Amino acid sequence: MTDYTLPSGVSGAGLTAAQQEQQCAQRAAQARTSGHYSCTVVTKKQQTRSKKSVSQLKSDSLREVSSRIPRFAAEPAAIAPACSSGFYNPDRFTSCSTENWTVTATETVDGVTTTVGEMDVTFTSSVEFDEGSGTPSWDLDTDLSVPAAWGTLETGITGSMWTGCSGHPDKCTTSQLEGSNGENEPITLGEGAFVSKWYTQYSGDMLNNQVLYLTGNLGSAIELNTPGNPVTLADHESNTLFGRCDSMSNRYGQGCGDDTGWPFVLYSTPDNPAVGPVAQHVFDAMHNLPSHWGSPVNGVPLNRLTNQTQIDQNRSVACGSVVTPTGYSCDEHPLASTYQGGNGAAPNDRSTAVVPQSANNSQGGLTGAYYDYYRILDDDPFYVQAVLADGTTAW
Repeated sequence: MTDYTLPSGVSGAGLTAAQQEQQCAQRAAQARTSGHYSCTVVTKKQQTRSKKSVSQLKSDSLREVSSRIPRFAAEPAAIAPACSSGFYNPDRFTSCSTENWTVTATETVDGVTTTVGEMDVTFTSSVEFDEGSGTPSWDLDTDLSVPAAWGTLETGITGSMWTGCSGHPDKCTTSQLEGSNGENEPITLGEGAFVSKWYTQYSGDMLNNQVLYLTGNLGSAIELNTPGNPVTLADHESNTLFGRCDSMSNRYGQGCGDDTGWPFVLYSTPDNPAVGPVAQHVFDAMHNLPSHWGSPVNGVPLNRLTNQTQIDQNRSVACGSVVTPTGYSCDEHPLASTYQGGNGAAPNDRSTAVVPQSANNSQGGLTGAYYDYYRILDDDPFYVQAVLADGTTAW
């Protein structure tokens, strides 16, 4: 019997089990030992991803930026508690993933292929980004478990484990703080095995106004010394953990987040009385305009616009004909700083109101604070929440 080595990373190359088996057969044919050879292949099960309900989004939307305490990736906390909700993007600073793989070992004799071993491997991972700290860093926690294994894969399968940052210093680096794990550490798997890893990682210094997407580099991978050939389970290449770092102009400095997690802009009268008139206008507009701009309830999210010339044009389109007394100004919805502002919405799908200048000033400060804190970049979608003096919310 002859063993044949498949290239490392076959799973990440997107090959089906049949294609992997064909590679084994081709190598056996080239070696003229097609009569008897071993082969191990890997497959991944499709996962179902849940979306948050409106009530869950509402709870998120009511969190004031001013009350958020910067969170640093500094302690091993195992899988992020937020991931227990079952969502892959529970908030703007956490990304979650659970992926199930199957490793199958076969033996082919005189053209007859028999399965001689199987191992189920589950990767449970979370990324917690530093929140409001000014540092582009994060924790990656990965729990590797083997709920079932039998035959030639039942026990004692050795290998190594690394992350998607390994070999990609242009994207990220594993810093290996005290107590955390490093790249390419040895592992041994078998039925009932459980391996837990805690990685501390960061992106290098970015240029000004740089955006760096981490998807594809977040997560772990293992190579197993399986019968016939080694196999690689490159879970990070599944693109199920999401992240983005940036050095855009921001009061919080450089930072990262889960760009698939919903961000919000909150105008809360109880928390910021000065913004009350604007909150009332936004509340009314979200209920009355056909597109319910900024609401997840039968509405359309807004997309941030950063081009100041276009923002000014949007404001002119919406408010150019509005007469405002001294001490007052025009407030528009959708916001001028969104692609839906101005002519981005039909005339019957936008609203204006005359509000005290102090209210508009308060709104401007709050909007900028939420844009910065949640790292809402150009064209990023977001929702708006308005809270009236009596606590009534827009949605």
